[in-house]
Amino acid sequence: MTTLSDRDILDCLKSKKIKIHPLLSWEQIQGARIDLRLDNIFYIIRRFEKSSYDPKDYLHNKKPKAYGNIRTISYGHEFILHPGDYVLAPLFEFVELPNNIIGRLDGRSSLGRLGVLVHSTAGSIDPGYKGSIIIELMNGGMFPVTLYPLLRVATLTLMYLTSESKYPYKGKYGEIDDFPGAESKLYKDKELKKILKIGTYT
Repeated sequence: MTTLSDRDILDCLKSKKIKIHPLLSWEQIQGARIDLRLDNIFYIIRRFEKSSYDPKDYLHNKKPKAYGNIRTISYGHEFILHPGDYVLAPLFEFVELPNNIIGRLDGRSSLGRLGVLVHSTAGSIDPGYKGSIIIELMNGGMFPVTLYPLLRVATLTLMYLTSESKYPYKGKYGEIDDFPGAESKLYKDKELKKILKIGTYT
């Protein structure tokens, strides 16, 4: 794979090979990365009422019970992430990648030094992805940290694949019209039913 430089990224944006908008400043693109900003919606994961999250319990429920609360913050106001808090949040920019480019999302080191972990488990943006990127935010530090909508929280690196992906992204995430859709859809994994059947043969 070949990593795109800032020059490559700008060329791809101008030709609309990739789409990332709105960009509030061209200075978000530098070196070999694009800085992305936090939006103003937060899905706060609350303490679970059951003994555990079991994807089996959601298989036959068309609308699973939400396990978090939505909070919308006005632009210019703050959101305080307390130690131990875990939230899902969309990034401000819409992203669309072609079938021969993959993205890598990393949190900013300035936040990491405060104990704020960004997108720690789902850093790959698949070829063919189209939509809003939902990030994970967790405060693993010792003190509350104030975040603001439009703050730069993550960096996106883009790489060319050696060939176009045969199976580009057609997954379960990306749309935020119904923001609880950002919750885990582990129960939609196609192999889950097969996994559960294994127990019937033992």
